[in-house]
Amino acid sequence: MNMDTKIFSKKDLSDQNFKNIIDYLEASKVIAFPTETVYGLGAHIFKKRAIEKIYVLKKRDKNKALIVHLGRVEDVKKVAKEIPSDFYKLANNFFPGPLTVILKKRDNISSLISSGSTIAVRMPDNYYTQKLINLLGNPIVGTSANISNSKSPINAKMVLDAFFNKIPAIIDTGMCELKVPSTIISLVEKPYKILRYGSISKDQVDKALKSSN
Repeated sequence: MNMDTKIFSKKDLSDQNFKNIIDYLEASKVIAFPTETVYGLGAHIFKKRAIEKIYVLKKRDKNKALIVHLGRVEDVKKVAKEIPSDFYKLANNFFPGPLTVILKKRDNISSLISSGSTIAVRMPDNYYTQKLINLLGNPIVGTSANISNSKSPINAKMVLDAFFNKIPAIIDTGMCELKVPSTIISLVEKPYKILRYGSISKDQVDKALKSSN
């Protein structure tokens, strides 16, 4: 079903327009949001119909898990269980930033987000996206705002080209700073495993895990 796609630039992001975007999320709609790495398609974590739409819009295999985007570190407790102390060491060093961490999934989390027993979480380093998530009061679940197997979007125009009139809103804060996906690390078992290399290196991870905080 076609709809008008509204683009919200920084100057447009008044309290009222944040409320309008939250209303879309609460109404099980999918929006596009910026991070420091790539633009994402996002849905309210507890709106199953919206999560299904992400897969349809992207033409994405439902066996591929989505990522939970946190507004605050403590919100990890809403989606993960048996959280190891190493998670908090990594969060203290790299959140918000380009690191995604795999943890054990809470039982109340939809299998659409992750069909297995684990869940991926990150905290995007973008002021406007963090503000949106915190105003919403729940994490946003999402993935890159592109058709599967096409180039990851690093600006709002790339998102608009892919999803014009298919999503109600795009938050446009300009070009993504890093332009590469996040590093993905699994803490489900020891020793940890890096599943995808991004801008955070293994040496940086090791240094953070050896810290006392």
